[in-house]
Amino acid sequence: MKNKNIRLIIFLASVALAGVLINQGFWINKEILIQKKQIEIQQKNIELEKAQFENLVTLSLVNVRDKLISLNDELTELYLEPVQQITPNYFVVSFYDTLNPIILENLIVEQFNQYNVHHKFEYGIYDCFADSIIFDRYVDLSSSTTIRGKATNSATFKWDHDGHYFGVFFPEKKEIEQVKSLEISESLIISTLVIFIVLVILSYSITIILKQKKLSEIKNDFINNITHEFKTPISTISISSEVLLNKSIDDNPKKIKEYASIIKQENKRLELLVEKVLQVAQLNKSEFVLEKEDSDIHQIILNCINSFEIIINNQNGIIKTNFKAKDSIINIDKTHLINVISNLIDNAVKYSINTPQITIFTSNKKNGIEVVVSDNGKGMTKDECKLIFEKFYRIPTGSVHDVKGFGIGLFYVKHILTRHGGTINVKSKKKEGTQMIFWLPKKALLK
Repeated sequence: MKNKNIRLIIFLASVALAGVLINQGFWINKEILIQKKQIEIQQKNIELEKAQFENLVTLSLVNVRDKLISLNDELTELYLEPVQQITPNYFVVSFYDTLNPIILENLIVEQFNQYNVHHKFEYGIYDCFADSIIFDRYVDLSSSTTIRGKATNSATFKWDHDGHYFGVFFPEKKEIEQVKSLEISESLIISTLVIFIVLVILSYSITIILKQKKLSEIKNDFINNITHEFKTPISTISISSEVLLNKSIDDNPKKIKEYASIIKQENKRLELLVEKVLQVAQLNKSEFVLEKEDSDIHQIILNCINSFEIIINNQNGIIKTNFKAKDSIINIDKTHLINVISNLIDNAVKYSINTPQITIFTSNKKNGIEVVVSDNGKGMTKDECKLIFEKFYRIPTGSVHDVKGFGIGLFYVKHILTRHGGTINVKSKKKEGTQMIFWLPKKALLK
């Protein structure tokens, strides 16, 4: 799939998803606003109902008190205290004489019925001489038949007052004051959940598309690189073979030997290229096993340096060593470690500026051996340093193919070192060279 099409698909999917999210947010916001309005109306109704209830109860109890006073001529000239609302559901009335429970109850029921106060209530009579509630009663006016019984909340009737009084308590009054909180409808919750699932799936799909796109680009780069690498030696072998087949060269043994040498050299180059590809292919096999043996890592490094001697000399370069590791015997897979060091030296040579200047350090460090391969090459950015150990990754150079390779060398290096229990890190700056630092653990020093 072309990059343009991928970008278009991602753009359209993002726009569609954004539209769905905006629409969903709009409906959720609308429902919240509607519920807030409903709660405000409900709250106002409750407050109105509460005020109406309190007024009706107060008016009813004032009438009860007045009728009780009218039954006793001696109390008509006394100062009358107002009805007290102690709590939202408890009212008390001061009185100046003992009260008859039967008369009091009949008057309360009569007044409540007159003012449509049809609630369950309890009342109690306080006698100041006894300093206690001397009578309490439960009355239910919420049904067509009046129900009476023993009060269950008599403890609430106590009031800090010197004289006689009676109190009326409404046990279910608190239920009237309850207001429901905001609740999102089930349909909106389900639709939001579905949108979230779609968002996750879409994000996952886009991630997969981008990964596939990246893999496709890596594959194409690999094919281009490997084609370019194989094309040169094949072309050289083909030309040399044609020269050798020409009869005019039969009388020139020197030329025959020269072109035969070229064919052999290019054939060796092809073998090395194939070997590199096979190295990575071998890593993916489940039966891949390291064949360890005791080896001197210093000797391995020197052997690898010798194999690069001709290449280094042709570029007027130099490889220095600084072996500080006192114990250089290590239990490793010798063949693979030779490949690791050769890959690191090969990269140092390929990416060096003008004449290669390479230094290899060793030291016993962190219960193991540390090897540092340092060069004076082009260097890398921090972002490039994070990617160089990925399979087939090569630092982008555009259409310029000035450095040969498939992008598998450092992937192979890291894999082999990891299988040995080691690590590898890179330190680099643009135009200041690179340091490849690998470490093998102390246990590798043992048989």
